[in-house]
Amino acid sequence: MNALMTSHEASLGAARVMQRCDQLAAISETPGQLTRVYLSPEHLRANTLVAQWMHEAGMLTWQDAVGNICGRYEGAEEGVSAVLLGSHLDTVRNAGRYDGMLGVVSAIELVDWLNRHAIRLAQAIEIVGFADEEGTRFGVTLLGSRGLTGTWPAGWLEERDAQGVTVAQALVKAGLDPSRIGEAARAPEDFSAYLELHIEQGPVLERENLALGVVTAINGAKRLNCRFTGEAGHAGTVPMSHRHDALAASAEWMLFIEQTTRSWGPELVATVGTLRCEPGAVNVIPGVVNLTLDIRSPSDAQLETLLARLLEEAEQIALRRGLTFSQDTYYAIPATLCDQTLQETIAGALEATQGQALRLPSGAGHDAIAIAERWPVGMLFVRCAGGVSHHPAEAVQETDVAQALVALSQTVTTLAQQTSPLARFNGASEAQATALLSPCVALAHWTAALVQGRPYASCDELLNKADALARGWSREDLDAALSAHPRIGEKARGESKEAALSRGEQAAVNAQDILLADALAAGNAAYETRFGRVFLIRASGRSGEEILSQLSRRMENEAEQEAAEALDQLRQITLLRLEGVLHP
Repeated sequence: MNALMTSHEASLGAARVMQRCDQLAAISETPGQLTRVYLSPEHLRANTLVAQWMHEAGMLTWQDAVGNICGRYEGAEEGVSAVLLGSHLDTVRNAGRYDGMLGVVSAIELVDWLNRHAIRLAQAIEIVGFADEEGTRFGVTLLGSRGLTGTWPAGWLEERDAQGVTVAQALVKAGLDPSRIGEAARAPEDFSAYLELHIEQGPVLERENLALGVVTAINGAKRLNCRFTGEAGHAGTVPMSHRHDALAASAEWMLFIEQTTRSWGPELVATVGTLRCEPGAVNVIPGVVNLTLDIRSPSDAQLETLLARLLEEAEQIALRRGLTFSQDTYYAIPATLCDQTLQETIAGALEATQGQALRLPSGAGHDAIAIAERWPVGMLFVRCAGGVSHHPAEAVQETDVAQALVALSQTVTTLAQQTSPLARFNGASEAQATALLSPCVALAHWTAALVQGRPYASCDELLNKADALARGWSREDLDAALSAHPRIGEKARGESKEAALSRGEQAAVNAQDILLADALAAGNAAYETRFGRVFLIRASGRSGEEILSQLSRRMENEAEQEAAEALDQLRQITLLRLEGVLHP
């Protein structure tokens, strides 16, 4: 199988991609501009056109319950998990024609290439044109991608647009049922990974003279409303030495923000985007200034450290000038890290395509933020002219798109040739399947029952059966399982999979804390003397101190009560390990 587009095929494909972006750009509510918002007639027309292209590329298509347009190109076997590709089809007002759309149309071109060559991969490929990433109409973002993850806040249905129309009313008008939005959610095993091709929306690739880049993270962001409160006064009668000028304080702080953020590192940015003076008269000293601060970083820790320094300086400026400073955070989103394995796969494709793989963060938000809550995400950036986006001047080079298609074909075929853990378990020999599950718990009958129950239609089906079997465990099973289990605070040794899992589960237990280690050792010994077996507790997510507290509490249990509690802990640990096997 030729898993890579030729340069000739990519050139022809890039021309089609550019033409289709032009066709989508013509679907707009504003003549001479591009504006297409969620659930508008133009949005639905765009969905219809994209579905047509998907169908022509050999895909089964549907519009889901929140208005995403979706397509599936089946794998070598029907019903297997899929690599998900896509981006968004909505726009800001007076937008450019590549933000979002380039990713959707390029993905369709890739599938069309696979279909023309009759290539079916181990995994299916699905494409989604997300319905709302920008939040232009209703002021809330990622409605489309949060439909797939099943994380729509209940209050979203009551959000209103500028005309007073609620999201629920817009859904009904578009022929969708607000009570069924949950049906858009996809199961974890449906997708193995999400890959989004997107214009950079920044100048880095252009500055480095590169067509493509690998995204490392999507910046976390915080937005604050800030206020300097001084004292208004007559511009002609208050001496300069007696002034408490809120605007002068704001100006001093704004310069500090610029200089400090610049020195902090190239990946952090901070912006004062709005400024409003009160009372706002030419002959009055500003008594109050309200301003906004937007701060972003691919590292949450760096963002918090820089923000703390900026706010500290604002307080000091206010104190020196006889003013007060206040602020409140009205928006916060953590940084989203791109999956390391996906980064390496994309990087390999870029090294083959353009000779090197530049890694860079994304300063803008993307649907990948929501998708990363459920599936590994990767992003491939394409150079855009001058770093301009959200503007009619937004532009990409056809030759860059051709390179992107070659890199995309290599990346996706590499990913889609890898089967999912569930598929590997279902298709493995009995011995191989047993080896996959054995690290979860040292109970051969539990493992054998799960292996004999194959194939499983979903991870949930397998987990539910595993849980049901575990609820029937006896005191004898507990003793048998614990014969292979390390003591809490004593890290498992060896290279076995179970030893690695045990070390991971106890990662929060600080082995360097001598007092804690001694207390856990004494507690373990006392427990074993009292109950005749090793103390067992789900350590994942618990500190050593919390584990010690639980050990002390359980020492007060009667024998039967403690056996029941230990069995429940064994069940929890086993199911957590099984989830780790299914979702490594």
